[in-house]
Amino acid sequence: MIERLKRKLRHNDDHGSSFVLVIVATTFMCILASAILMGAMMTYKLKFYKLNSLNNFYEVETALDEMYAGVGAATNEHLYSAYTTTAELVVVYDTKAQAFTTLDNKSANELFKKLFMTGFVADTNYKSLKNVTDTLQSFISNEYDAVDNPDGVRLDTSNMKLIYTDVNNKTTTQYYKNNGGIKTEKQSGYENDKVQSVTFKNVCVKRSVNLQGSTAGTYEQSITTDIVLTEPEYNVSFDTSSVSNNTLYEYAILADMGVEVGEDNDNRTTDAQVKGNIYAASDYYNKDYNDVAETKVTNKYESKPTTMWGTKESSAYSGIFVNGKNSTLTLNSDVVVCSGSLAAYNGAEINLSGRTQTLSELWADNIVIGGKDGGSLKASADAYIFDDTELNAEKASLKFTQGSYFGYSYNAQDTRSLNYLRQKGYLATGYKLRSHFSDSAIIVNGKNSTLDLQDLNSLYIAGKSYIEFSKIAASSVPEDDENITVDENADYAFTTLKDYSTGQSLDVKTNQLMFLTQWSVVNNTEKVDPDTGITTVTLQFPKTFEADANILDLYDDFLKDLATEGEKGVTAIKQTVSGHDYYYLYIEDGKDSSNVSNAEKFAEKYYKLLQDYGDEISSKLYNVQKYEQFQVKLVLPAEGKINASGAVTDQNNDDSLFLRASTTTTMDVATALDNVSTGKVFTNILGNKGTDNNKKAFNDLKADALKLAGSGTASDEEQTSTFLSYMYINMKDHLSVLNNVDDKTKRTQNAWEIANYTSSSVGYLSSYDKDRDTYSYDYSITPLNHYVDLAYVFSKNLSIEKTIGNATDNEAKTIVINSGDVKLQPNNGDGSFQGIIIAGGNVRFDENVKSFRGMIITGSKLIIDHNMSISADAAFVANLLEQCSESTDEKLNTLTTKVLKNYTSSKSEGNTEVTGASISDISYEDILVFQNWKKNVE
Repeated sequence: MIERLKRKLRHNDDHGSSFVLVIVATTFMCILASAILMGAMMTYKLKFYKLNSLNNFYEVETALDEMYAGVGAATNEHLYSAYTTTAELVVVYDTKAQAFTTLDNKSANELFKKLFMTGFVADTNYKSLKNVTDTLQSFISNEYDAVDNPDGVRLDTSNMKLIYTDVNNKTTTQYYKNNGGIKTEKQSGYENDKVQSVTFKNVCVKRSVNLQGSTAGTYEQSITTDIVLTEPEYNVSFDTSSVSNNTLYEYAILADMGVEVGEDNDNRTTDAQVKGNIYAASDYYNKDYNDVAETKVTNKYESKPTTMWGTKESSAYSGIFVNGKNSTLTLNSDVVVCSGSLAAYNGAEINLSGRTQTLSELWADNIVIGGKDGGSLKASADAYIFDDTELNAEKASLKFTQGSYFGYSYNAQDTRSLNYLRQKGYLATGYKLRSHFSDSAIIVNGKNSTLDLQDLNSLYIAGKSYIEFSKIAASSVPEDDENITVDENADYAFTTLKDYSTGQSLDVKTNQLMFLTQWSVVNNTEKVDPDTGITTVTLQFPKTFEADANILDLYDDFLKDLATEGEKGVTAIKQTVSGHDYYYLYIEDGKDSSNVSNAEKFAEKYYKLLQDYGDEISSKLYNVQKYEQFQVKLVLPAEGKINASGAVTDQNNDDSLFLRASTTTTMDVATALDNVSTGKVFTNILGNKGTDNNKKAFNDLKADALKLAGSGTASDEEQTSTFLSYMYINMKDHLSVLNNVDDKTKRTQNAWEIANYTSSSVGYLSSYDKDRDTYSYDYSITPLNHYVDLAYVFSKNLSIEKTIGNATDNEAKTIVINSGDVKLQPNNGDGSFQGIIIAGGNVRFDENVKSFRGMIITGSKLIIDHNMSISADAAFVANLLEQCSESTDEKLNTLTTKVLKNYTSSKSEGNTEVTGASISDISYEDILVFQNWKKNVE
């Protein structure tokens, strides 16, 4: 059998083997092709994932966010316009009945909603598809340009439609035809005056993306969505019977030692939003009222190690201090009064706009962006800045989207107007505040920073920048110096030296190099100037400079012959920093026939020399015109919108700097002030009584301001400074610029009198004595003393926390009165806290508190260290105070009978309970939404 099988096998052919080989080879090729296809598919899948990732869609999503915010701003304008119009019509005169009648809340809301929708539909920017297209396009900051910005975002309008829908769901639609024209289709029965929603349909933004490597190619990202605006579903309250005509109730926060937001912590995020007006003051200067029991508002002022008296950044820039790159503060505030700094530190972000309109009204000592890299402030505001605006951090950004800027402080005598401290042990004893408080300027000290002011209606800078000689390192103070005593933890102290004024109102740090001269010192020439207290030396003028006629001409006004024949010298100011001596060209005060200061003339000559001779001259002089190690971006308004007392540093298209001379920045300041005085916020502060009466009140305030002795003969800069200072003083006293009426004598008090100036036959006199330099504006006042009797709180050591209402239904309201610190838990199940807080110490909220509604008054600080919102609500506060005034609970009743001064009930007959939301709670996010969101890549 075995032999037979062997014979069979020997006679078989190999055709079957070939067939198997073919099958194996084919299978291998299929596997190989499959692998290649899978690889290609994986490549394209990775490419698809890459293109559709959030980061790659950042630009187009940002463009849609900008459109949403832009339409939202217009929505808010129309909401509040409709509200204020309705509020004026709530009480109307019935000619038939010959009596005033009141619209009920239901009728008022019907009118409010109708006015809102008709107002928006009639808005020029949104009344036609072409206008809508142009308006949405204008909101895109990273706009496509074939030449300058090919990677930008563009709006594709090919399928875009504008649809109005009425109450019966009938529509009218506008869309683009193939030839570019616009066609309108209206459904039968559509009613123009009953629009209930507006839809911007198929809003499409696109951006081209170039990829390299295995995914090389040009791809187009797009997002298509509908932006839908609907009539408000909620009702708002038009019952004003319980709302006092008192600006205090519009304030969300009154913090006498400032508001602190966030911390410099990479692992912690703080996103805070404030809706309502704010008063916030510095924690360390002009607190003399805390030395008197009757006017004390906090015990924290005695806590020197805590406040550090301005020696730490959070104290030196206290007021509104936002700290850390993960910290953001959004202010929707019609009025911000900050007698301290508005400061973004260590990468923090601040956004400021109005609440009832887009513009806010900002009054502050200064604006500062400092600390580590980054930090930004974006503002839609009319800003009145008493001191400087400083971009000190690298990569800092300051942008005004609209409004006007008045840097108004100016005093020709360069006086020190504010006191630091009266006691020894924690800073320089008995010295007045840093001298640059007498001059407002804008200074860019951080490289790679952006200053964008081009959208301002007017830019006014009354003062000049400075090189700070008055501040010195604490470590450099000799131990045996009897005049300067500093705390062991202090970083710096202040001296009697005045700061070095430059010739520029808007300055860049590198411009200081024009004045910095590191030449050899001539022996035995160091001396202290008896008039200024400044140490001066004579420097040997370089021989190479003497041989250059152009440079010789630049320094000609400062040169003097030395004892050695043929040698020349210049006088310089000596400053020692960290053991190293620096010398600054000594330019004495003085002006030419054109009223241009000596320092400005020198700066102009320096810039012109660089402009005329370029590289040839910059080998000998610092090239401040284009200093490679210090890049900045300056975008300023047109020349006709600027007025400055000194030169203004501006930028050419090639990024080189140039100077606008003060003689060319000729915007009329009086006209600019008149323009802002007719604005909605400004007139509300004045006490809105109609255009004519507001104008009269404005002119009366000007006349009152000029009652300061000698101001009638002062320069335009000094008169403007006097007027705005007058308003600032009065606002800090009682949050209004109207004259005060003394409670006891019932006599009207001028703001100068409130600030402790002396009345005389020639006006109000200050205590300035130039021979002794004892000048002082006494800003030692606070609105807390006008409204709140914290002395009573301290004397009784009050600690009250009483709740009204039901927390389960989220209707709980709590009254908190405390002489010390408070930290509050939510008083409602939704994580909110509603009520009124009055404290002599710091106010904090537990991290479980997501929102606050009401009013916070603290003699110390409000500290926000987590994500939350704070909202003022005038009607809510007024109603809550009514309840407290009527309560039989002694603790609740204490608020209106003892703690709040001169509380007067505003209740009238009828129901005072607010029905519906307060106008303070209205937000466009409730009625403006995205629908049908689609991402695509081609």
